[in-house]
Formats: sequence, structure tokens, C-alpha cells
Amino acid sequence: MLDRRSFLKGGVLAATTGALAATVGCAPSGKKESASSAAADAIDLPKGTLASDFEESAVEPDFNGDVSAEETYDIVVVGAGCSGLPAILTALEEGATVGVLQKEADAAANGAGCSAVILGHTNEKGLKHWVSDWQKENRWRLNTDLFDFYIQHSEETLSWIVQQAMSVDFAPARFSTKNTILYEDGGVIATCEATSKSNDELMKKLIVKAQDLGAVVHFETPAVQIETDSNGKVTGVIGKGKDGYIRMNATKAVIMAAGDYQNNSSLVDRYCADVKDLWRKQTNRTGDGHLLASLAGGHICSSNHAKQCHDLTSSGNTFMATPFLALDPKGERFFNEECPMTSWNVVMKYHFTNEQPIIYRFFDSQYETKYKGVGQVPPMETLEKNLTVNDTTGQRHMWKADTIEELCKELDLDAAAFKASIDRYNELCAKGEDDDFGKNAAYMQPIDTPPFFVLQNKPGCSAINGGVEVDEHYQVVDQDRKPIEGLFAVGVNGGDLCGGIDWTMPGGVSNCHCFNAGRYATIYALTGDLKPSNPCTFEQVQDNFRDKNGQFNWENPAVAAKAIEIW
Repeated sequence: MLDRRSFLKGGVLAATTGALAATVGCAPSGKKESASSAAADAIDLPKGTLASDFEESAVEPDFNGDVSAEETYDIVVVGAGCSGLPAILTALEEGATVGVLQKEADAAANGAGCSAVILGHTNEKGLKHWVSDWQKENRWRLNTDLFDFYIQHSEETLSWIVQQAMSVDFAPARFSTKNTILYEDGGVIATCEATSKSNDELMKKLIVKAQDLGAVVHFETPAVQIETDSNGKVTGVIGKGKDGYIRMNATKAVIMAAGDYQNNSSLVDRYCADVKDLWRKQTNRTGDGHLLASLAGGHICSSNHAKQCHDLTSSGNTFMATPFLALDPKGERFFNEECPMTSWNVVMKYHFTNEQPIIYRFFDSQYETKYKGVGQVPPMETLEKNLTVNDTTGQRHMWKADTIEELCKELDLDAAAFKASIDRYNELCAKGEDDDFGKNAAYMQPIDTPPFFVLQNKPGCSAINGGVEVDEHYQVVDQDRKPIEGLFAVGVNGGDLCGGIDWTMPGGVSNCHCFNAGRYATIYALTGDLKPSNPCTFEQVQDNFRDKNGQFNWENPAVAAKAIEIW
């Protein structure tokens, strides 16, 4: 049986796909699994992978074909999304040459928000309190090394990405410091968040900028194999384009920014089975980056991997943590609505069998008063704008009518069943006790003041956060936790930032973590340090974050939050 080092020596190993490829979990056992195909029978697959993982990916572990073209760069980036574009643009800023393999026909990304910790306005007591809060919410599975990496660099990264967005005429649509917390013990955690209309659209604009600055991008060219030298140093990747295979040599490093594995059922079944019956927001995310890094000597982080469960048909004004009455398509109530959006999938897996969960959440015109301060409660003026169609899917997700029967008619629901459940709920509200599911009495608010509203929520998987194991610089490590020279994995392709079952993290951290890892891993790969040549500062963009009175929330105890928000 061939030793992996012998197999790799002088040859090319499997690489990752371009767009936003993959994330996976640790091997269920230390046993190596042999590929089932005849061509792969002669090689051993790395710990934590199966032949079926590769069959559902773009990776070719048995590749030994002809290369029709060869290019050499300082940095080669695999993937052009929320972690890949910051890596590309940062490398160019640092004076490096950059080559890119992108699986898709254009840049491709996820999400909209981006948040940062503003250290200059945060005190030590507040920071420790905040980190501890998130550790508790994640059952102490938070990767504190990676979370600290985010904390230390997010302010500069957010300031940088805001300026990058403005440079391509795509400034964030909303700026906020609302998640700042002034703890009762005097601790202060100052945060800000910039929300874009679409990170996907932003990355599509930034890839054009990157090309104008000199990056060479091969679209529709997945990375299929990774190359190492006789010492195990990663020296490049092989891409498969329309005109054949291309060798992309990297003199400094390969940055894996290939995304997650939500469309690879073999990996999902083993490492994040909770999403099996959920709608997937992304397509073509088949774990290529995880598999390539594993073939180079890395390994997938221990499962379970944190999943991001969002409502994928609604806008950001979805009352993500507001405990409205929720009914299934038959009009039945089946859980305590204090469960926030990010954990809906957990309660729904026991109620919906082999089907996509859909819930209908009812409230009335007095919701602003009844649920003031409970989750994100937008004003009626904002709500009215969401009564037509959703910008990204073209689907209705919110309806308004003068009676419950009218609402049900519009959605073709059983009016009698829904009305009976709402009447029952109103009786419990009047009683002041939830005899059915034990919801906090303060949240038992009747649905009795027309007009009435209903949200149709369709929970789905937007991302899986579990990649290959990395060190505190996002450098891929081997089984002995020694860095693999020349190989980094960033965004959801690298590490296990959250560590929990569900993505229970501050709002906007997911995207900024991707921006941050892509930017700073590249700086480290090029310089061995974490200091950008031209750092950005919060002061350069801070005026965008002031409220109508010219203040930040950390300056106003009357509006600042007193505790973290779980959404």
C-alpha cells in the first residue's frame, strides 16, 4: 500500500473547487478508507474521508493527467467569495502576484452583514464578560483562539471592507452600533455592524476590481488536485478548465477559500446530519477545499459542525427572536416560540419527517407595543415595505388582512384549523399561562387587534461552519498539529470557530470572520506577521455609524443593550 508522502512526491494531489466550496468534520475513526474506483484503488484516502466524499466533489485524488498550461504566482487563492476576495485584494495590496481558481462563472458569496469589535471603546471587563457569554451559549465549544483572532482584527477588517465596498460604488445599506453592550457591572463591549444589500453582489464587483489590479482569475475552473514537494510543502494546485488542466504554482502559499460542503450528501450525512431535510441556500458547495487540504496532510475538524439555519425566504426583518405564535401547515402549534430562528431546525426535526419545514407566524397591528425590546422588532413603516415580494427570491413571505380567515384564504390554508389554534392561544394569553408549551407569560400576547399579519418562514441551511483544522493563523495543521508549509484555509473552509451544533454567534460575525480570515491569513502567509502594509482604521469610517444624534450606542446608556441577543 502506498504511503501518502510517496504518492504525493513529485505529483499532484487533490485540490479544491473555486467558488465557496467546503467544510467538513473529523474522521469518525482513524482507519483509512480506500477509494472504490479502479483508478483510486492504488491510493489511500486520508483519515476522515470516504470514496463517496470525492465522488460528490470536483476533487480528483487519482489525477495523473496532462497539464496543458502552467502559471506561477506568489499566492494562489482557491475560491472567490467572502474569504477569497479579501485574500486576493490583500495579496495585491501587499505587492504580491495572485492567481485564482474559481469553480463558478463569477464570484459567489453569501450573507449581507458584517460586524466588528471596536477595541478602542471596549474595556477589559466588558470583553471578558462578552466572550464568556458566547462560550456559554455554545456550551463551551467556542474555539477561543479563532474567536480572539476575530476580536483582535475585526475592527481593521470591517473598516477595510467598508472602504473596499465604497471604492466600487456599493456602500453598505445600513450602519449600526446597536449590538454594543453596557453591562451592569461596568463592562463595555463596543461593536458595530455594516449591512450590505448583498455580499454576493459586492464580491462580483470586487472580483472585477481585483482583475483590474492584476489578479489572474480562471472562472469555471475548479481545483481538482493539490501539489506538494518531497518535504510536504504545498507548492500549488491543479485546476480543470474548459481547455484542459492548468498548473497554478504558488511560491508563497495556497489559500483555500472554497466554502462549505452543504451540497455533498456524503459529508453532510456524517458531519452535519441535522440539515439533511432542510432547503440549501447554496449550490455546488461540495467540500472540495476540505478534501484537498486533507490530501495534503490536513484533517477535518471534529464533528458536529455548527450549521447556520436561517429563514431563507424572508428579508432581514423576520423577527428572528420575537416569540410570535407559530403554526405548522395544518394549523397546529408544536413548540415554545421562545426558540430563536437559529435553532428552529432543532425543534422542527422532531415534527417534520422527510420534508422541508414551513411555519406560519401570526401577530397583530399592536406588535410594536406587545413585543417591544424582544428580538429585532422593526417599525410598522418598515414592515409595510415587506408586504409585496422578497428582493432576492421573488416570493411573498408576509401577508396582511383584516381577519384571520382572509389571511388563510390568501395562503390556501385551512381557515377553521388555524382560527381554532389562534383562539386557543388567545385563551391562554388571557389566562396568563401557557398550559400547552410553557412559554414565558410575558410573551403570551393575544392576536386580537386588526389588521393581522402572518409570516411564512421556510428554514434552511445557509452555511455549515466546520472546516479543516488550522492554527491561530489559519494555517492548516497535520495530525500532530504542526503547520503544513504553504497551505492556509479560511472562512468556513478553515477551523471550527463556533464549535457548537447551531451557529450561535453575534450577528454579523459569520461574514466578518470570513473577511477577516482571508485578509489576515494572507498577510501572515506573505510576511510572517499580522500587520497590513496599509492598515485601515475605524476613525476613517466611523461617521457612517453615528445615529441621528451623532452618537454611538456605547455613548448612550439609554439605548445600549444590557445583554447579548440570541437570534
